Amino acid sequence: MSSTKIIEANIEVHSRMAATYDADEPHFRPENREKVRGVLEQVRARAPGGKLLDMGCGTGFLIALAKGLFDEIHGVDVTQAMLDRVDTSGNVTLHRGACERVPFADGSFDVVTAYAFLHHTEDYAAILREAGRVLRPGGLCYVDLEPNKKFWQAMEALPAAGLPPYVAKARASVLETDAAVEKAFAIPQETFRLAEYSKAVLGGIDVRELESRAKELGFSSCEVRLEWFLGQGDVMHGKSFQIAADVEQYLRDIAPVSDHLFKYFRAILTK
Repeated sequence: MSSTKIIEANIEVHSRMAATYDADEPHFRPENREKVRGVLEQVRARAPGGKLLDMGCGTGFLIALAKGLFDEIHGVDVTQAMLDRVDTSGNVTLHRGACERVPFADGSFDVVTAYAFLHHTEDYAAILREAGRVLRPGGLCYVDLEPNKKFWQAMEALPAAGLPPYVAKARASVLETDAAVEKAFAIPQETFRLAEYSKAVLGGIDVRELESRAKELGFSSCEVRLEWFLGQGDVMHGKSFQIAADVEQYLRDIAPVSDHLFKYFRAILTK
C-alpha cells in the first residue's frame, strides 16, 4: 500500500471529524485524561530534560496534558483542520507534515510521544526510527492507545450473534466502526480503513514484534503494558471504578492467559 494514499486518507478522515473529535473520542474522558497525565508525570521524572515532541498530535489531546510538565512542546500532524483546534498558548509550537520525517536535528528532544497514532501509519517502525533519531541519549518515546493484535484476533474469531452485551459491543468496535463512521460522517469505509491502516487492515500490532523492532532500531529497552480490558469503561460507569480496578488486577495476575482481553497497549522506549 502507498504511504501517500494512507496519508491522504488520514487527512480526509480527520478533516471531516475535527470539529467533533474531542467530544466523540472516548480517550478524552476524565478518567483516561487522569491516567495519561500520570504516565506523563512518570516519563517527565525519568527524562533527561524538558523538551517534548508529540507526533500525530491531532487536536492536542496529549499536548494539553503535557503543559506544565515540559518546558518546550512541539506538535506535528498532517491534518491542518486538527492542528487548528490545538490550544497553542504557552510553550507550544505546531508543525504540519508527516512524522516519518520531522524538521528537527538529531538529538533535539528529551521525550517523543505518539498517542493513538502508530496505527494510522503504514509502517510504525518508520515512526519509531524517526523518534529515535530526534531523541537525545537516554531520552524516552511514549506510545499509547495502540491496538493489541491478540484482542483483534479474538474479536474476529467470534460469531456475529448470540454474544453477551459487553462482548458484542467490543466485537462491533473492531469489525463495525468503519460502517458507523460512514453513517455519521459520510466517509467511505475503505477510506476510513486506510486511515487506520495498522488497525483496520493489518489487524492490530503484535507487542512482541514491537519489542523486537524497537531493539533493532537501537532502543535500549521497551516496556510494554496492556491496557483497557474488554468492557472496562462500561464496568467503570455501570458498576464502579473499584470493581473495574479489581477485575483489571485479576486479569493482570493471570497473564499471559488474559492478554487477548486487553484492547490496547502502551509502551515506553528508552534510547
